[in-house]
Amino acid sequence: MKRIFIYILLLGCAVSAGAQKVFRVSGLGEDGVTPITGAIQVAIDSAYNCGGGTVVIEPGQHICGTIYLKSNVTLHLESGAVLLGSTNIWDYQKDPYCKWTALIFAVKQHNIAITGAGTIDGRGYQVSMGTIRQIREGLIDDPLKYDRPNETNRPENIHFRECDNVTIKGITLKNPASWNQQYDQCTNLLVEDVTVDSKNYWNNDGIDIVDCKHVVIRNCYMDAADDVFCFKSHSVDGVSEDILVEHCTGRSSANGIKFGTLTRGTFRNFRFRDITIYDTYRSAITIACVDGGNIQDVEIDGLRAYRTGNPIFLRFSERRKGKGEPFLKNIVLRNIVVEVPLGKPDEGYLYEGPVEDLPRNASPSGIVGTPGHRIQNVLLENIQIYYPGHADAEYAYCGTAPEQLAAIAERETQYPEFSMFKELPAWGFYIRHADSITFRNVWLQVYDRDYRPAIVCDDAHQIVFDQVAIEDSDTLPGFIISNNSTISATRTTINDFPATISTANSTVTPAIDCAAPQPSTVPDSESRNRIKASKFEISSDGRTLNTHKIQAAIDYLASLGGGTLVFEVGRYLTGTLYLRSGVNIELKEGAILVASNSPYDYDYIDPRKGTIRKYPDAVDDVYCETSYMFIAKHVKNVKIYGLGNIEIFPCHCLKLYKDKFSKNIDIDIRYGAMDFDICD
Repeated sequence: MKRIFIYILLLGCAVSAGAQKVFRVSGLGEDGVTPITGAIQVAIDSAYNCGGGTVVIEPGQHICGTIYLKSNVTLHLESGAVLLGSTNIWDYQKDPYCKWTALIFAVKQHNIAITGAGTIDGRGYQVSMGTIRQIREGLIDDPLKYDRPNETNRPENIHFRECDNVTIKGITLKNPASWNQQYDQCTNLLVEDVTVDSKNYWNNDGIDIVDCKHVVIRNCYMDAADDVFCFKSHSVDGVSEDILVEHCTGRSSANGIKFGTLTRGTFRNFRFRDITIYDTYRSAITIACVDGGNIQDVEIDGLRAYRTGNPIFLRFSERRKGKGEPFLKNIVLRNIVVEVPLGKPDEGYLYEGPVEDLPRNASPSGIVGTPGHRIQNVLLENIQIYYPGHADAEYAYCGTAPEQLAAIAERETQYPEFSMFKELPAWGFYIRHADSITFRNVWLQVYDRDYRPAIVCDDAHQIVFDQVAIEDSDTLPGFIISNNSTISATRTTINDFPATISTANSTVTPAIDCAAPQPSTVPDSESRNRIKASKFEISSDGRTLNTHKIQAAIDYLASLGGGTLVFEVGRYLTGTLYLRSGVNIELKEGAILVASNSPYDYDYIDPRKGTIRKYPDAVDDVYCETSYMFIAKHVKNVKIYGLGNIEIFPCHCLKLYKDKFSKNIDIDIRYGAMDFDICD
């Protein structure tokens, strides 16, 4: 108590001096033991009473409960300053107006900011465990659904409501107990250069924008156990508009970009540019309009997603009635590259997505309305999507006959996720109850055999396929199924042959001018888009396995239309790498690409079928005796060259596997312990 009193006296001196209106929190509670909630609130109130100012949190660990930021006040966390959320739930307030609990509140304020290079650490797991104990002892009223407190009873790191001119810049936000940062009905919001580590407990989103206007989210990295970039509407009168998200990276055990789930009001004029999504359990992009609201004029331009459970999911239904006529229309998705892995993409998260929710076979992208709610006017342009295949009809089957398509339940009131239908009849796209959907310069590729067709259209009209290439691991069944639909197709191919469209009760304009399109602007020279491996934090110590990072770098260059990944002096340990069209690898003198000596790091291919197997399953098959360092499936125009070396261990017969659809694969490099063969 004495230390707090001394601090407030020092604060009073700062106020009386008053010239710069800077209020420093220092010399108190830096040990992470003494709570200083009251002192920080006094500093904020003093700045507010002076007409505004900056409250500076100096380096050290400072324990804090709920504080309220006020108009014209900036909370600045210096480098090394950590605002630690109290682990005692009674140190937090559940705001009676917001009906949420938070560490930092601002309600109906203007010209506010949280800035600096410091950290806000909510310590959400600890406070949640303490809250559960209080609930079980009858001290807190909570249904404890799913054996966890309701998200409104767990503290968010930030909750701002009905605020104007808000800036969040430079800080790190960690370990919330609930949603991480929620901005509800705010205007003129800037979130820039913010790092988020939000995978400490359930419902840990990256950022939630609720009925806000004029928002910019820029240059942020967000790692979240739940949805990363999440946009909601809680009110039938709510409006979210003029939203820009650019130059951001998101890692998620749920969805990357998510509209919903609660979508009661209006969403319009959204722009996303230069976005990277990875390790995503659900969809890279989910736009779900399911609660009587309306979504229109959304453009996502420039997105790279790898290790994601599903590329694109658009869903329109009506779980509850809204104020007016709902709609989901005018969506533009362009310049997008997505790869879906065979395994579970979010393995390793503390709170992984539930494996029981997943269908048995990999799901396609979905554009799925309902009979009374049709998705309208969607453009997919310059898209590359790579699927794993491996679908097994004996394991789980979904057929394409009209009666089998009709048997797929509508699920109009169910929670919207790509997995909600379980098994679906396509591996690439499933389109149902939708109108005016255009595919332009789209490349769909499946790595291994899939019994399903590439695309199924069911009750879909004005569906246009313009310069679409489907690359299947087999010549069958890579066709398009159309049931009760209207389709036109030009320059559309399957494995370089004119596309076959199987129809029932449909009108189809046959494919014409079927020259095979390529992924957009595949370069013919290694001089374009030269990027060093070090940019992707690829280790050169010869001990750290780099397979995922090297693959991510290759996929990134593919999303740019091609280029060259340059390895400088060092030893780069890797397992199997998948080549991409137009992406070259250069090994400078002194650079060594080191093949791992562990069989678990490689993919094995059955040369009879071209199917991919993983160790140890592959060793049970006499035909899967070869592991591959490089795999080229449906790949064109690749060079691996330079004065460096590829070091191959004699315990493996490492090769380049090149299927019959791959062309112009040029290897001009020195090799190590054994010959580097090419398997065609």
